[in-house]
Amino acid sequence: MKKKNNNEYSAVDISDKLICEIKEAIQSVKNYGSVEIYIQGAEVTQITVRKIRKTNGNNNEKDVC
Repeated sequence: MKKKNNNEYSAVDISDKLICEIKEAIQSVKNYGSVEIYIQGAEVTQITVRKIRKTNGNNNEKDVC
C-alpha cells in the first residue's frame, strides 16, 4: 500500500491547494502569457506566470520614449 504524502506541493499526490494555485496562475494570464511549473524531487518548487505584450510590428513610428 502506497503511503500518502502530506506535502501540499507533491507532484505525485496532488493536493487541492496545489490545483487551486495552478488554476489561479492560469486565470491570471489575460491575453497572452504562459504558466511554468517547476518540479524538483517530485515536489512543485515554483509556479511562474509570464505576461507577454504583443507589438503591432509597425516600425515606421517615430515616437520614442
